[in-house]
Amino acid sequence: MTEQWLIQDVKKLLQHRNRVVLLDPTGQCSFVLPILKKNKIIILQTDNSISEKWQQDKEELFLRHEAETLYKDKPVIFYVTRPQNKLSFLFDYCFTHGSLDLSHPQDWLKKKIFADTGLQVKLDNPMLLTAAKLGIGKDLAWWKKIVQDLEEVINLDDELLPFVHNPEEYMSSKEPDIKRLFEEKIHDLLGQQYISKPAKTLANEVVKRMLDGLANNDIPETLLQLYYKWADSATFSPSLDKYIHSYKLNGITNPWNAHPDHCFEKLDLLALKQIAENSRDKSFVADKIQKLTSRIFSSKVKRFVPEWWQDVWVLFNTDTSNISTCNNLNAFIEYYTETFSKVDRAIRNLYEVFLNDESIIRPLQEYYEGLNHVVLHTWFGFHSEYESDQQGYLPKLISGAKTKTAVIVGDGVRYEIADFIASELQKNFKVDKQIMLAGMPSETEHNMSALYVGNNEILPLQKDRESRLSLLTKKDIVFMQLEQLNYGVDADYLILTYKDIDSAGEKLQQAAIKLFSEFETVLIDKISLLLNMGYNEVYLITDHGFVLTGFLDEADKIDPNAKGKKEVHERFIRTDEKQTNNDWFGFEEPYAEYNFVYAARNHRPFKSKGVYGYSHGGFTPQEIIIPKFRFLKPKAQTSQLEVFISNKKDLKDVPSELFVLKLEAAKSATDLFGAQRKVQVKLYAGNKEYQSSTVFSLDAGKSETMECSFNTNKQVQAVLLDAVTLEQLDTVIIKKSNLRDLGGLL
Repeated sequence: MTEQWLIQDVKKLLQHRNRVVLLDPTGQCSFVLPILKKNKIIILQTDNSISEKWQQDKEELFLRHEAETLYKDKPVIFYVTRPQNKLSFLFDYCFTHGSLDLSHPQDWLKKKIFADTGLQVKLDNPMLLTAAKLGIGKDLAWWKKIVQDLEEVINLDDELLPFVHNPEEYMSSKEPDIKRLFEEKIHDLLGQQYISKPAKTLANEVVKRMLDGLANNDIPETLLQLYYKWADSATFSPSLDKYIHSYKLNGITNPWNAHPDHCFEKLDLLALKQIAENSRDKSFVADKIQKLTSRIFSSKVKRFVPEWWQDVWVLFNTDTSNISTCNNLNAFIEYYTETFSKVDRAIRNLYEVFLNDESIIRPLQEYYEGLNHVVLHTWFGFHSEYESDQQGYLPKLISGAKTKTAVIVGDGVRYEIADFIASELQKNFKVDKQIMLAGMPSETEHNMSALYVGNNEILPLQKDRESRLSLLTKKDIVFMQLEQLNYGVDADYLILTYKDIDSAGEKLQQAAIKLFSEFETVLIDKISLLLNMGYNEVYLITDHGFVLTGFLDEADKIDPNAKGKKEVHERFIRTDEKQTNNDWFGFEEPYAEYNFVYAARNHRPFKSKGVYGYSHGGFTPQEIIIPKFRFLKPKAQTSQLEVFISNKKDLKDVPSELFVLKLEAAKSATDLFGAQRKVQVKLYAGNKEYQSSTVFSLDAGKSETMECSFNTNKQVQAVLLDAVTLEQLDTVIIKKSNLRDLGGLL
């Protein structure tokens, strides 16, 4: 309000003769000059260092001459730093034009405040003047609070963050009285006697007190609110990160005594190590997990809470006692998909983070195996009810599918991965989650053949499986690798294979775990792309899941002692003779010279060649219960403006290297939100993008033309996209004519 009161008075005076003398003999009101300049008012000011009378008279004469020549028809303020009775050539201006006397600025302020609020001001004069400076940009409500002593003149909640972010810059912008008052309040906050200090020193002391308070959970509320705002600010948070990086924790700091919203990864790791070391002490772990709940699920400073705490919480808060209520295979499958698959995900995420810290991951692995043992025991009890439904799945699906159906066939996509993908995609798409039971042995050659062909026929080569699927369905199916998918692909039935998960696991074993989040991102992006390209249904299926066996000792491995001829794999054994080992499950599965497949009643591997840690082929829910998910695009809630390529006929036979795309928007929009649409055009040659336009907007009833090049290609495809949702709006194939461009001679 300070600036508003000033400008009101100045403009009222200027409207008469365009000249105002602003009297400030004490020089206390220089803070008003930026306000006047901001309002584009010309200021001519006296020099308070001139003390000789004749020099002062000369200065005033020159100022007056400057105003009447250079600024004859413009408003001018003479800012004078001497008393009115000492003026000479500017004296009469005070009466013939106008003057604003700030010789006693506090009196001027009190009148303004009383006129607008009806409140008497009790602040002493120095504090009132300080309030005037701080009142620039504040509203009348702020002044009422100040006058009624409901709010302090300097509010640390507002001022601390810019100060600690850049102390020198903050202090250099403040008037001396404001700076002193601010420093005094900082010292009060720190419980110190006032001593003039460099700004950076004072800021370091504030931040140290804040971080000490977080480490020991004795932080003042003012500093806690500073921390929350700082951590949440995109502008200021980089400086907080620097302070945290240079802060040294006390060597005896107890992680359980820290504030729940602290920012110290070291304390999180200390807490986790203690949990890992005492993982067999249920009461200890339960107590610590309970203490961590407020940190793990805090909404304040998520950026400082490691994501792996969520996985630790899932691991230690999963109760397997409910599994006793599962009285059939279907009930068990529901328990696994709704509950225990999340534990599988949690331990995998923990492997990803702590794979190189066996002191942490091995105790967590042992705790997980205790839970998994209960689950496996129940699962194996339903062995007699198990029957795979993979045989001939794709021939049945594609034969009955409508056009614009896409199927992603993953290799080694276990249920928890697909479930996470679905949770991300269901924010924008409809998801139908079903399951499939993989065949035994749960390995690629066997199960991919089951999916593509059926009838228990094994085709080792992928190309043969694809050919057989086309033959069985009599449909024109396009097969390709998922990574090659782009907007230029156009097929009624699309089968996309994604082998990265299984391939990486077999080659890298445990090291592949660190790549899984990337694999998930690829699947999320490609499913979204397919739905935006206009596919009505997108399926995600897989051949099998996998088991993470983790850190293994030699004694953990199973002796593959079988009679007769055998072929030993990490998770299964093929034999020519029937076995009588009660610790194994048998499946009659002819293959080459073998007749049977056996898997252990365990998740551990057989002693075999190669490395261990990531495996498939056995009979566990992690490998057998696999996703059969369907994704659909929901109907739009609001109508979108229709935009299309309107000159498709002209693009069937283009006689030159250049061609023109004409885009048109519908003449009328169905609602307010459909009056405009942002679009983008991409050009493809041989399924590879070679050109992309900038994003531009089209209004209802308007059109836009684009000149494009074949880029030496004979045929290209143009794809029109919604630039916001990436939905494919239209597409056209453009062909170059075999006739030469004769320049209009024909």
